[in-house]
Amino acid sequence: MRKLIIDGLVIFISIFASFSVENYREAASEKSVLNDAVITLGEEMVSNIEYTKEHLKQVKNMNYLNNEMIKNFKTISPKDIFDIHSNNPFIHNFNIDGKISYVKKYNEESLFLLLVSWNAWEPERVFFKSMLNSGKLLEIKNKKLRKEIESIYTKQQERVNGMALATKNNTDLIASWLLNTQNKYNYDISNNDTFNKLRDQKLKNLLKVKASMLELRINDLENYLQAIQNVVLLISSEYKKLD
Repeated sequence: MRKLIIDGLVIFISIFASFSVENYREAASEKSVLNDAVITLGEEMVSNIEYTKEHLKQVKNMNYLNNEMIKNFKTISPKDIFDIHSNNPFIHNFNIDGKISYVKKYNEESLFLLLVSWNAWEPERVFFKSMLNSGKLLEIKNKKLRKEIESIYTKQQERVNGMALATKNNTDLIASWLLNTQNKYNYDISNNDTFNKLRDQKLKNLLKVKASMLELRINDLENYLQAIQNVVLLISSEYKKLD
């Protein structure tokens, strides 16, 4: 009887130990997966930091040119505007390798582009959405870190995007001013001539509204940039790449 009890106890301990080892392996594996996921999210955020720095520079340049047009509204010429943009560019293309190339050569349509460009806000969100949909975001134990990540990808990005869209709405009105002014004539009139000869208080008022929007947009971008840098620092202090 004693032998049966001992044998049973040995079997129980063996099974319990086996389960414990398996549970430990599963927990370690899940921890490793979460660790890698948060690190990858941090890398996405680092990419957004670099993107935001460049975007912020573009918006500041846009604001500078806009303010120069307001300040010198009666005398500034299209050539003056082109020269300012060349030194403070914001209109850009992407090369085949994905690098930014700023526009510094101008044609008959250039003034229109400079007046109506608004520079869309397009940060990366792919891995955040993946973590959100998979439930991995909720597995982050540090509540402060989790809330900061959620705030950056929702409230802060949405506010910055909202101000970008507000800028677009304003520049749509500027585009309408150009078209409506040109439609008063029964012959072609260039954008340069329209601006040189027909600028009026309505256009100036639109530029002034744009200036207010750009100031708010710059402030939101600076706050977003500071917040995302703080979160990346927190991630790097708590999560390390495993060998």
